[in-house]
Amino acid sequence: MSALRSQLVIPDAAVGPIVADVQQYGAAQLDVETGGFLLAPADDQTRVTTVALAGEKGITRRRGLFRVSGPAIEVLFGWADDHDLRIPAQVHSHGREASLSATDQRGGFNVTGFISCVVPFFRRPPTDPLLWGWWMFDGRTWVPAGQPALDGGPVRVVTFDEDGVRP
Repeated sequence: MSALRSQLVIPDAAVGPIVADVQQYGAAQLDVETGGFLLAPADDQTRVTTVALAGEKGITRRRGLFRVSGPAIEVLFGWADDHDLRIPAQVHSHGREASLSATDQRGGFNVTGFISCVVPFFRRPPTDPLLWGWWMFDGRTWVPAGQPALDGGPVRVVTFDEDGVRP
């Protein structure tokens, strides 16, 4: 099956905060998955301008599991709507290779066109997002999405959870 094009454009400046968050939670003393979402303006949902990293309240992190509660999702989606942003993609980490697990496929946002990214090897994640795994939901199943484009644009990084969205 051929890969769909993700059509996402991610600022180079987004990579460092994502990798640092993945590495922090993947460190030997924690050894857990983490993640967040990529946000884009409503009028250009391909150009990522904001990275929303998961905070603590309503966030479950374990080895083999990263879960965001309904109330935390509601907070983030409400904040995004208030800022005229949409959420075209989720990013989360795995302890091993960049594969979409059965849990990811069942529990992900199974919405046509939504992208799920897996940052592999959370103790020492690759700093090149072209080495991360990218999938898109095609309406029936998750299919390889191809890599995003990278650019030098700005990015805003926020943290979200059930308590709100914070810089």
